[in-house]
Amino acid sequence: MTSPSKQLQQEAARATEALAGKIVVRVERYRASEVIVEFADGTRLFVDGTAEGVELSITGGDE
Repeated sequence: MTSPSKQLQQEAARATEALAGKIVVRVERYRASEVIVEFADGTRLFVDGTAEGVELSITGGDE
């Protein structure tokens, strides 16, 4: 079983790889606990604050 700290490091590494070299087009804020970063290729990074911490989600774009 992977420790929570190791899981966070792995998630950060995956996000870094997925977003490397991308150009930011826009940053949106619809709620106080949410940030959406849109990139030129259509990729979007969602950052949501929750009671447990921060959740990251990456969608769209060229793969």
